[in-house]
Amino acid sequence: MQVKLFVILTTFLCCVLITPVHGQDIIEVSKSDFHEKYADNVDVSGSVLAASYVPGSLKYASPDQLYVYIPEYRPFLNIVLSSIDGKYSADASFELSAKQTGWIQIKLPTEYQSEYKKYLPNRLVAFSFADNTDMFGNYIQEVFPTSWGTPASNRFTLLVNSAGSNPNITFKDNKGNLVTEDCQSIREKFTRVFNYTCSLSDHAVDIATTFTFSPDYQSSGKDYIIWPIGE
Repeated sequence: MQVKLFVILTTFLCCVLITPVHGQDIIEVSKSDFHEKYADNVDVSGSVLAASYVPGSLKYASPDQLYVYIPEYRPFLNIVLSSIDGKYSADASFELSAKQTGWIQIKLPTEYQSEYKKYLPNRLVAFSFADNTDMFGNYIQEVFPTSWGTPASNRFTLLVNSAGSNPNITFKDNKGNLVTEDCQSIREKFTRVFNYTCSLSDHAVDIATTFTFSPDYQSSGKDYIIWPIGE
């Protein structure tokens, strides 16, 4: 029986700082483009999702200060928000202009402002992606870094929700070496959305690197194009 894998990509806190964000564009998402839900009784999704989260300047998540890094122009941006306990979820899809690259500040028209303050930044994550195709013409998602508040790091790990026996990630580092890293269990009470963390160790990756997320070594997994933060 195939084991489904739900993946959330987030960043590893480290001492490497990125260039401060100045004069970035601000996008106010319209209510018609934004859908959200908060409920105590939640169903755990078995689908796959990836989110690249960069530690930022805020102590708690804020709908007015979601930052997204767009490395190259893309006509549409999709955002899916998920809390670790599964209570809060939201999504938005909207157009970008050609000048909206680099770090973009997003303001979300939430009706649950007080609920955001319940979550640490790495416990309410934003999956920011664009639709694309790989070299074989197959559908693939390009995943962009996100941060609550001004971004402060450029290193990332992965957060995974999996019932597999050995969740792992596979990718090529910037030297062309194929790397496989195992994931470690998160020791928290409520981990309905993600329950493993996957570190890149000391491996550096180039831009637009393809990552494969697998619930165990016998699974073919699912691919994503992961964009790191540019210089």
